[in-house]
Amino acid sequence: MKTRSRALVALLGLMVGLALIWGASLAVLGNTDTPTARRDAKFVNAERLIFYRLEPGREMRVRVPADAEELLVVTHELLPDGTPYAPEKQYQYGLKAILRGPDGVLLERAIFTRTRQSKGQPQEDGTFLEESAFTTHADQQVTDEREFVLRLPKERPDYSVLYLRPAGTNDTLLARVYVRAHRTLPLLASQKLAQARAEVRAGRATFEPFEKLSGDTRRWLAEEHWERLNAEGEAGTDYQIEPVYRTAYRLPLVEATESVQERLGAGRAVALNVTGPAKPVLWLWSDATDAKAQPHGPVTVQTLSADGTAHTLELPGPVAGSPMSHPLELPAGVHTVMVRNDGQEDLRYTVEGPFESWLLPAESHPSPGVASEGRVAFLPDTRRTEAFATGPACPVLELDIDPRMDAVGRLVRIDARTLDRAPSREPLHLSLTVLDAQGQSLGQASLDATPEPAPFESAALAPLPGGALPCTPMAQVAQDAGTGEVTDLPAWVSGTASARVFLPMGARKLRVEAPRATIVQLYSFLSSGQALTAMAPYTNDALTAVRWRNAPVDARAWHPMRPANLPALMQAGARLELLSQVRLEPVGPEEETPPPSGDAMVVRPYGSPAVVEVLESAQADTVDMVKALSTVLEPGRAVRARFDARTPTRPEVRLSLKDAAALGNEVEVLLDGEPLHRFTVRSTRTRELLPPLPPGEHEVLLRSTAPGLTAMLNRPPATGSGLRSRTVYPVGQGGLRVPVRKTGPGAVTLNVVVYTPVAEGATAPQLSVTVDGGNPVRRASVLVPHVTRAERTVVLPASERDPAMPAGRPGVKWYARTVPVTLGEDIAPGVHTVRIQALGSESLWARFFMFGPSVENTAPRMWNRGGWQPDEDML
Repeated sequence: MKTRSRALVALLGLMVGLALIWGASLAVLGNTDTPTARRDAKFVNAERLIFYRLEPGREMRVRVPADAEELLVVTHELLPDGTPYAPEKQYQYGLKAILRGPDGVLLERAIFTRTRQSKGQPQEDGTFLEESAFTTHADQQVTDEREFVLRLPKERPDYSVLYLRPAGTNDTLLARVYVRAHRTLPLLASQKLAQARAEVRAGRATFEPFEKLSGDTRRWLAEEHWERLNAEGEAGTDYQIEPVYRTAYRLPLVEATESVQERLGAGRAVALNVTGPAKPVLWLWSDATDAKAQPHGPVTVQTLSADGTAHTLELPGPVAGSPMSHPLELPAGVHTVMVRNDGQEDLRYTVEGPFESWLLPAESHPSPGVASEGRVAFLPDTRRTEAFATGPACPVLELDIDPRMDAVGRLVRIDARTLDRAPSREPLHLSLTVLDAQGQSLGQASLDATPEPAPFESAALAPLPGGALPCTPMAQVAQDAGTGEVTDLPAWVSGTASARVFLPMGARKLRVEAPRATIVQLYSFLSSGQALTAMAPYTNDALTAVRWRNAPVDARAWHPMRPANLPALMQAGARLELLSQVRLEPVGPEEETPPPSGDAMVVRPYGSPAVVEVLESAQADTVDMVKALSTVLEPGRAVRARFDARTPTRPEVRLSLKDAAALGNEVEVLLDGEPLHRFTVRSTRTRELLPPLPPGEHEVLLRSTAPGLTAMLNRPPATGSGLRSRTVYPVGQGGLRVPVRKTGPGAVTLNVVVYTPVAEGATAPQLSVTVDGGNPVRRASVLVPHVTRAERTVVLPASERDPAMPAGRPGVKWYARTVPVTLGEDIAPGVHTVRIQALGSESLWARFFMFGPSVENTAPRMWNRGGWQPDEDML
């Protein structure tokens, strides 16, 4: 009995013990998902290697074996404390290697490389669970591994020592040195293992994938192994060691690309095109490592709609480590959402919204299924155009000119922008020289402007040592040149300073140069005969007071040209890409136009064309206008008129009858209620002089029973506007020719007032305008802001004036609108002929006037252009 009880107690104890062990095991397994367990697993799964620490000004030495042919130096860079992590950041550093023998230096080289950091799975405490390289100190930042291969001289003494130190004065490096030895790979398994190791080696040495390396390089990497060399001296005195943990984790390049797209640099702006109605959400955050939480900003958010409505919102900016969201509500229609970082620190942003609200050309849309749950992060539509840099350290930009070209073929457009690493308002200066076939100068011109920085544009540059700008003079390379952060971020550019120049006959070459780094784009004119039209979805049909900027077009008149010395420019890194964001912008004046000076002067056409008198409304704002105005008199309605003693003519009444049946009726004129003059109408159009009247305001009344009678008194009304007589000319198919005298280089404008029987605007061209038969004499080698179109058609706009009345035709109304014809600074001084012709069957009448003497010798001051030049699609 006792034996059975003891057995039951033992069995019960065993079961309790097993349960306790099982519970402890579950607790251990459950704790593997805690932050502490995850951090421990990170160190356990990493490879721990001892590196030699190379601080600025310190060096290490390694004894080189006598039979060594090549050395491999494996390096990391220790970044300064507080360096924030960003996937797109890149760092450049250098290693200086000196090989010494008993008799002196055998080899001295400075080798530079570029690297980055690979991190993944960020944690709340600011650490990462996945890193390519890290140390036991959480605040230390270690870059990805990079390898240097150092080929040794074939002839050297048996004893030699390699000295290693950082090439820069501020870099701290971690290094290990290996010597190469060859081996054969007889087994297939050994070959596969060697290839896998070679792929890892390639990833540590370069950004290039292993598959893109040449066959010889891949074989060379697979058939070698490396043996580590130790540093000479005493640890702590001659060298310092640093344990580094390394893994095979590498950040995918696509993540670095996406991180660049999230970056909103200080002073930069992004433009996102959205179709409403939509409610996108703007997210802002900062990667800065501040000791104290403080907002980074401010940030300006502006929405511009297709109807010209603009809304602006000022945001304080996010606090470091704390994302900030702001919902946006956009009504139906097309909108551009512009986000500008007005602060001094870089920010991160994203705008999330419905996939179908993202406005992009069809070819740019992601494939179906990319959007997660129907929402995507909107990106700007960035257009890339080729451009070239010129400056003191680059070859002079040269453009060859075809001698067979006519005047329009020798027209060149120059778009210039300043180029900087930071926003700048430095003045822009561009010099142009025109050369003939013998290299002799035919003319010179210069372009000077002070453009503003362009936050929506940037330039993608070719990588140059030290991140230098192209065409920038570089003194002797400093000791630490080419080290530090060298992230390939677009450079700052200014707004465009644009000019046009007609090259003279005999021109064979155009040379463009600048005293500082300047972006230049050259264009040649070739009209397609069609108006400039943007491609879908960037159409201007439904836009009001706004237009698309940088939108692609289906037909263009200005075509880019490449310099003749393109190979030399590319070798100097002077070829680049201009990045421009498509966006809506308000329509404003291209430049401020000075008000007309002097009096309006009537210009009469050549020959003796038919004339028609019209009466149109005018204000009595000058003495001369008072003398020219008249007052309408209607039978039975009294009006007050002003009789001025300075008017030399006698008062006169001009009468018109609608029907000859009313002839023989009497007309009586009353002044201030008293009879003044009585007469009989004997013609459908007649004039009757009135007796001299005392000056001042008087009430005039016309009394008559004649039907269809209208009359005009050649004195202005006491208040309001009167009528002024104008002489107009019928515009037929043969047209009218008008002389325009241009006395200097400045622009002059011929104002053509066109009358039609309807007030509404036309939908098709009704008038053609030609200057000098389509081939005016142009000024050569002179920069001008705009080019005069020698031939064009005009779609008449709606009239905004009071209707005019042709004299003697009661009840008939004509509507006037002004068509300016400007002879710009590109037209040579002299007498020019402007011809206008009617294109349709509708009757047109016109008169002409100019303001003079005009301020036409004022040199242009503003070269900046906003958007397209719609009047320059055809010349």
